Amino acid sequence: MTVSIIIKTLNDEKRIGRAIECALAALPEGQGEVIVTDLGSRDETIRIASSYPVRVVQIARPARFRSGAGSQLGYQYARHEFVCVIEGDMDLDPDFLVEGIAFLERHRHTGGVTGRIETATTSGAGFTPDTRIGSVERLAGGGLYRRRAIDAIDYMADRNLHGYEELNLGIRLRSSGWKLHRLDRRFARHQGEGARSRDLLLEQMRTKEPFGMGELLRAASGKPYFTRLLRDLPELKMLALAWAFILISAALIAFLPSLAFSSAVVAAGLALIAVASIHHAGGVKTGIYAMLIRFLQAVALPVGYLTPRRNPRSWIESRIVGEPDAEVSRDADEKMQAYRPEIVKSAR
Repeated sequence: MTVSIIIKTLNDEKRIGRAIECALAALPEGQGEVIVTDLGSRDETIRIASSYPVRVVQIARPARFRSGAGSQLGYQYARHEFVCVIEGDMDLDPDFLVEGIAFLERHRHTGGVTGRIETATTSGAGFTPDTRIGSVERLAGGGLYRRRAIDAIDYMADRNLHGYEELNLGIRLRSSGWKLHRLDRRFARHQGEGARSRDLLLEQMRTKEPFGMGELLRAASGKPYFTRLLRDLPELKMLALAWAFILISAALIAFLPSLAFSSAVVAAGLALIAVASIHHAGGVKTGIYAMLIRFLQAVALPVGYLTPRRNPRSWIESRIVGEPDAEVSRDADEKMQAYRPEIVKSAR
């Protein structure tokens, strides 16, 4: 049994070579494939990746950058029974796939499996990633999926999401009866050191990740798992508090006779929130970063929710690097109207 390894990339020229080498070394008995999916790198990522024996596919217009498009882009080209997803700055453990596949073969109702991820980076939302061993809600950071489970829910990742694509995938799988599991062993490790909070904040703004929460809620609206999703999102309570602070602050400024006094009250409230965030995060920079991210998410949530969506099953327009005639056009996408495996196979 073989596996397709999908490596999601965006401007990873310093790390992509190492990630590909580790992925190739991890293929069970050298069997399977590695697919590098690029979401619009402007550095040397594509050139470096193309020097390896892998398939490199890059998003093409009219498709737009979304973090959720990375996994789905690779999945629509994947050819094997198991699909492993990692980031372009991760070193896949050389022995994980053999053990992961063996686990899935023993547990027929498990749709995906992962392990520990060794990392020094701060999570994008300011929370510590889920490190529980055993049954989990999502394969945070990547993992190995059973293709049959993905096919049963129509698509892997929602191309419309700027974030939370793993939670979206996890809840759709669990709602269809599949289980997810984390083994007590290493899955991968991040290559780089932890980024500065300022850089993380700028990256969030550049990739528009704060819109992901609203897009996630929009994707789940009307679905039977919507209330379950709300329970899986403790961040919503913090966003509600952020909105309460914003509305109360606006009311104070609008209705109190003294602008100086109302501004002082608002500033004092913001300082209290900052102190609480710093205490919770255990550091000044991390705490301030987490607070700013929550306010950004709160403001971006309604915008993300109202953003028009494309059919998540539809083919993502892309080109296979080195094969100039392999690009899927807008016309082909419109004719499909929905992602269908038989058409995907004919396009490989």
